[in-house]
Amino acid sequence: MTREFFTARTVGEALAGFRPARRTAVEEVALAAALHRVPASDVRAPAAMPGFARSTVDGYAVHAADTYGASEGLPSYLDLAGAVRMGAAPTATVAPGKCVAIPTGAVLPDGADAVVMVEFTAETMPGTIEVTRPVAPGAGLVRADEDARRVTCW
Repeated sequence: MTREFFTARTVGEALAGFRPARRTAVEEVALAAALHRVPASDVRAPAAMPGFARSTVDGYAVHAADTYGASEGLPSYLDLAGAVRMGAAPTATVAPGKCVAIPTGAVLPDGADAVVMVEFTAETMPGTIEVTRPVAPGAGLVRADEDARRVTCW
């Protein structure tokens, strides 16, 4: 007799095998002890997370439109307007024709709608960045509430 590798059960068979009495009781534990546990109820976000738009790549914050048509044969050139430091609020803004250096996870500066990966750029001379690939608005970033939206109903 051959045994099936995979057998399907009906809903009734699956429910018959469910034993509510074997469920683990609900316990309140410290956060440090919660690893490998399942929440007993929904976890709700009191505020949008991360609360600010941030870069998902190392590169340059830009106006996406400034990169349209960029290629290795015909790159776009942008003036470097500054840099964002990790954990600090941006001090530079992105204006048309400008870019701001940004590390992964840093706050997106005002005026930027995309981040070009550093792999698709080169500093051709001090203060001038060459972009060899176009980006679309929203590329290389996470918006302020993309990880978790604020939930107000408790």
